[in-house]
Amino acid sequence: MESEESPGMINMTALITSHNRRNHTLTCLERLYGQILPAGTHLGVILVDDGSNDGTADAVQKQFPQVRVIKGSGNLYWCGGMREAWKAAAPDDPEYYLLLNDDTHLREDALNRLLKIVISPDSRIIGVATIADDLTGEVNYGAVHNSKGLLRPSDSENGDTFNANCVVVPRAVFKELGILHHTYTHAMGDTDYGIQATRRGIVIKKSSEFLGTCGSNPVTGTWRDKTLPRIQRLRLLQQPKGLPFREWVVFCKRNMGWKWPYTSISPFLRILVGR
Repeated sequence: MESEESPGMINMTALITSHNRRNHTLTCLERLYGQILPAGTHLGVILVDDGSNDGTADAVQKQFPQVRVIKGSGNLYWCGGMREAWKAAAPDDPEYYLLLNDDTHLREDALNRLLKIVISPDSRIIGVATIADDLTGEVNYGAVHNSKGLLRPSDSENGDTFNANCVVVPRAVFKELGILHHTYTHAMGDTDYGIQATRRGIVIKKSSEFLGTCGSNPVTGTWRDKTLPRIQRLRLLQQPKGLPFREWVVFCKRNMGWKWPYTSISPFLRILVGR
């Protein structure tokens, strides 16, 4: 869907990774293709379906044949899938890359509002959608403030990094930073990207209002679950969806300054003391 006002031709490619969330993925795409965009906007979509066995890929190709579906082995996880989607999109050199989670459901004006943030004489602005928890209505994803290594939702116009539930990255930023760092399997890639951007003077600017909803990631059953035995939490910590030690050390070295040796062991200490 297009609006009447147009700043000229805009080429944007959405990058999505899915795994066994067919209904979420289809709803995400419905909301994406229902966006009110400036006239002349071309929106391409690349979906990496990472080994789903719930029929996601077939359902997407049937309902949205214009989506380019790349099938993964099931071992890519989020960061790996997003890197594959980004590499597939790069040869077409779009002006904007949209990083979008398939469980994030956008308002119909979400992308139009984000484009107003990033379209400026300074092309080094990353636009981040503020996302609300679909049950509580409270902010749960978006721009993030980094205070002494503690990450929390930003309460100002700008952030130090971001959650990539819905983020627009301009071509100029991609040319400078590239894609998500190759070290990360599932987590940390978006946070790392945002911190590295900020260090280079790239502005991370959030929307002033909620542009979509998404369920919050549960603590139950993860390494953060204090009700689980310590040995189980340590095992979960090393799983791809935890903080695998080698990946976490790389993240800390890149982003935590002189404190990186302490922050590298902080998750282990947290588990050992029962926090």
